[in-house]
Amino acid sequence: MPRATPIHVVPDRPDFPTSSVSQPHIFATTLPVHLSSRDLILAPVSRADIELLHRWDADPSSLQLWTMRKEILSQEEFAQLFANRLRSYYHVFLMIRKQGRPVGFIYSYEPNFVDGHAYVTAFVEPVCRDRGIAARAGLIFAHYLFSYFSFTKLYCDVFEYNSRSLTALKGAGLSVEGVFRDHRFYGGRHWTMYRLALYREDFYRRFTPMLQRMLGLSRPGHE
Repeated sequence: MPRATPIHVVPDRPDFPTSSVSQPHIFATTLPVHLSSRDLILAPVSRADIELLHRWDADPSSLQLWTMRKEILSQEEFAQLFANRLRSYYHVFLMIRKQGRPVGFIYSYEPNFVDGHAYVTAFVEPVCRDRGIAARAGLIFAHYLFSYFSFTKLYCDVFEYNSRSLTALKGAGLSVEGVFRDHRFYGGRHWTMYRLALYREDFYRRFTPMLQRMLGLSRPGHE
C-alpha cells in the first residue's frame, strides 16, 4: 500500500496534527481544518452558514436522501439541534465551497478509533449535482481522514431510492457490506438501506493518481 501523502491543510491552531497514517492521532475532536483543491474548498462551518444549512435541511425533496429524520424544523430548532450535533455527534463537519460559494457539506460521524472505522455523509445542493463536486469533495475528505486518523475503512449508508448516489459509490469501488431490508419507510412503501465500505488500501490503490492531480501532490514516498 502506498504511504498516504499528507493533504494540503491550513491549521487554525498551533497544535494541529501533522502526522501521517503511520502515526495517527487517536481522538474524536472536531478539527478546525481547511482542505483545498483548486476551486474547491472544504472549510469549517460558520454562523453565517446556519440559515443556508436550515434551508437545505427544510427541503423535503432532499431531506430523505441523507437522513432518517422526517420532520421539518424551524430555524431556531435546527440551530439548536445543529449546535448539539457539533458537540456530540459530528466527528468532522465541513462546508463544501466552490469558488467561494457554499454548495454543500460533508461530515464524518460515529468514529471508532479502536476498530478503525467511521461513517461519512455528503450533501450537495440540487443545482450543483452531476458536476463531480461530491466526488471531488469525497476524495479530499477521505484522504484527510485516512491520513490523520487510524481509520482503515469508511462507511456510507445509502437508501435504495437514492439510486444516483448508490450507482456513483459502487462505481468508485465501494463494496456493499450491509443490506438492511425494509429499513426506511418513504413515499408509501419500505426501502432497503445499503451500507457501503471504502477501504484505505483500495482507496490509495485506485485514487492516488487522481489525488496527485487534484492536490498537486508528489508521488507517495517521494516528497
